[in-house]
Amino acid sequence: MSALLKLMTGTLCSRILGFLRDIVFFAVLGSSREASAFLIAFALPNLFRRLCGEGALSAAFIPVFAQRYAQKPQTVGDFLNRFFTRFGVWLGLAVGVGMLATGIGQTITMSLKWQTVLFLTLLMLPYLWFICTAALLNGALNVLNKFSLTAFSPVLLNCSFLVGLALCPLCETPHTQVSLLSVCVVIGGFWQYFLPKLQLRRNGFRLKFRLESDEDVMRVGQLFLPGVFGAAVFQLNALLGRFFAYTVDDGGASFLYLANRFLELPLGLFSFSIFSVVFPQLSLLIAKDDARSARVLLQNGIRLLLLLLIPAAIGLFILAEPILDLCFRWGKFSQTDIRQVVPLLKIFAVGLPLFGVTALFARIFYAHKDTKTPVKISVYTLVAYVLCAVLLMKPFGVAGLALASVLSNVLQWFLQIYFLHQKYPDLRGMLRVLRKLPWLGFILFTIFLYFSSNALPLSCDKIRDALRLGTLITAAVAFYLVLLRVFDKTSFRQLIRFRLDAKTGM
Repeated sequence: MSALLKLMTGTLCSRILGFLRDIVFFAVLGSSREASAFLIAFALPNLFRRLCGEGALSAAFIPVFAQRYAQKPQTVGDFLNRFFTRFGVWLGLAVGVGMLATGIGQTITMSLKWQTVLFLTLLMLPYLWFICTAALLNGALNVLNKFSLTAFSPVLLNCSFLVGLALCPLCETPHTQVSLLSVCVVIGGFWQYFLPKLQLRRNGFRLKFRLESDEDVMRVGQLFLPGVFGAAVFQLNALLGRFFAYTVDDGGASFLYLANRFLELPLGLFSFSIFSVVFPQLSLLIAKDDARSARVLLQNGIRLLLLLLIPAAIGLFILAEPILDLCFRWGKFSQTDIRQVVPLLKIFAVGLPLFGVTALFARIFYAHKDTKTPVKISVYTLVAYVLCAVLLMKPFGVAGLALASVLSNVLQWFLQIYFLHQKYPDLRGMLRVLRKLPWLGFILFTIFLYFSSNALPLSCDKIRDALRLGTLITAAVAFYLVLLRVFDKTSFRQLIRFRLDAKTGM
């Protein structure tokens, strides 16, 4: 099985469990104030996880580690020992300061709803240490061509979360329920950290406490410091959205989160898997000065990403209401709540392909060890998002925040193309793949799905609705593959093989 297929299989399992987790979460808590408070508190450690573990620090660490592994493999163990020692100490101090600041903030704030947010944040902050370290351990394993655990790691968090939800009926109040879930998040984070560390040991790297300086460790820090501002700006975009939504409506953060979760399913399943394969390979090719293979790898990555994300976006837009109704109309989450989420999901679906492509383009800069350009782009994007959010939030409510995300992402994409062409002329041909996509096939797929969905109205019977929707989605996937086979045999072959070849162009 190819590395990409392993990642997609593992990611699919984790996303299915993640959706089961969300279904039970909203069935138990609905769109209550406690549910929104938990989601905001959970977003804070996730912001730093993406910032450090999967964002700027990971983007700085992997190219340096890949170069060290390619050029001085005998010294890789020393590098890992010194890097993780310093990283663990500094991150531990940061978590301690964050817990102290959160505790003080909880005592001085007068708003009960924000006291709840701060208390839950305090409980979950230790999760930050485990998950950031785990993400970097998985990055090292990816360079070593070990991908399975990277994809299956989120399963551990979801299992711990589901155990907490199973115990929620024993709690007397919603506040106690979300407190229990916060503790379960930390337990899940520990297992996500422990298993990749164990696998790294089995591959010959037993991590030891080493405080000595290392030139490459310092290089990671030099690349990370400017990059952290760019990543922070990007992650603040998502966090501000939840804060704005919580301000507009007590359930607004829940609605925005739920729409985002449906967006994260294809992004996590397809984009994350492709990034995890492309980024280490791209870093190695750049370290070897193989510009042609790097360009071909990127072309193939972009093509495969869009072949997956464009039909996913079409499906989410057309089937938004029946999917949401089938999956989340349980318990305390009502039909009225579903109708609040539908327009948000449709707006996000329009921007889905761009969300995936911009995330891939950002990694091109990091693979070239360029962390300053993403900072500029991210600052412009954040300013655009805040302006759009402020202007659109009042007339359109939470839907205006979703629209602001899409519009700012469009600006980000144009800026990335501009700077990529300015800085790396050898990559200018990589966007030719856009002209060669099977656009007629996408149009026919949209027409087929639209009329098929109208011919299959949903009822109040969940089992019957699940069978109808499952049949429709299966038929749509089969029809899409037939269209690819007819209009673009090259794309069809790449899609069914799930491979990214850096030697031959598409």
